[in-house]
Amino acid sequence: MERTDKELDTFVNSSENPQRIHRVHGGNIYQAARQYGVEADRIIDFSSNVNPLGPSSLATRAAKRALSFIDRYPDPEMTELRRAIARYFGIKPEQVMCGNGSNGLVHLLPRVFRPKKTLIPSPTYSEYAAAAEDAGSGVVFFPLKERDGFRVDPVEMAFAFKGVEMAFLCNPNNPTGQLIPKAEMLEIARYALQHEVRLVVDEAFMDFVASESIVKEAVQATNLICLRGFTKFFGMPGLRTGYAVSDEATIAALREGQEPWTVSIPAELAAIAALNDWGHIKKTLRLIEKERGSLLSALRLLPGVETLPGSANFILVKFITADTHSLRAKLGSRGMLVRDCSSFPGLDDRYIRIAVRTRRENNRLVRALREVVLP
Repeated sequence: MERTDKELDTFVNSSENPQRIHRVHGGNIYQAARQYGVEADRIIDFSSNVNPLGPSSLATRAAKRALSFIDRYPDPEMTELRRAIARYFGIKPEQVMCGNGSNGLVHLLPRVFRPKKTLIPSPTYSEYAAAAEDAGSGVVFFPLKERDGFRVDPVEMAFAFKGVEMAFLCNPNNPTGQLIPKAEMLEIARYALQHEVRLVVDEAFMDFVASESIVKEAVQATNLICLRGFTKFFGMPGLRTGYAVSDEATIAALREGQEPWTVSIPAELAAIAALNDWGHIKKTLRLIEKERGSLLSALRLLPGVETLPGSANFILVKFITADTHSLRAKLGSRGMLVRDCSSFPGLDDRYIRIAVRTRRENNRLVRALREVVLP
């Protein structure tokens, strides 16, 4: 059922700053090791959505070679990395800027452009709201409906643009995995332009569905910024390398507002090598496509479990009857971490997020879940 304008106005504006923003993230195996008494290197981390194959061997070798250059400052212009990214997409280096992970750029954007109000769907990645608040921006939440699979409706989004200066969208969305198809995203971008809203599209997981990316459209728009990184698909969270793509004027403004030397020499050389390792890229795509389907099918056989099909390397799971606090503790004692989603606005403690890993690891998790879920 479509909402009336009055209903939509209540729907959006009543969600401005409705709840405290929690800065909780997965992947803290060090804390888990202490909590559950399991050695860190024996933990299988399903809470962190990182490529289970790890980084490209070419990237690892490049990072190791770069250690001989650590007595030098990094290139503040990040020239070679920007050129490599530009070649990868067929755009210009002047349309690319790099930073200390895409999360660093998430925080840079509101600092540079100073929006009075920032629109953020919920549930989504918590750092968008945190970054906006840190920059003094008011946060307007746009709740996504569970009954619609947490889908972003372009028309409702257009209405929500009224009165805001910036908006964040994660595509595919974290933690739901929902993909906004390219045609719908471009429709949303047109609505944003009409309302003079700067639209930031975080494509952290778009490497898994590359054909739906709007990177090439972003370089032709004055209000559209795409964020990417080397954490998820390329498996290099420890090197903190991300980048933004937009028109040249926007990129110039961001670079002017950025502190120098945000990308280390090992990170830059590893990222360049990763972009050129097509063997690793293809192997990753095959693995995730195959194992996501297999894991999804296995999870659906568990009693009292609902799954949300997605387009990224993770699956959002809802437990109807199980005590998820107890479930996570029991999995943790077995050396397996899953992501508690209760910290995401719009979700509660019935939800967990599970990263897609190798067949052996996925099967081990499903067996453990079966023991925990079944009476």
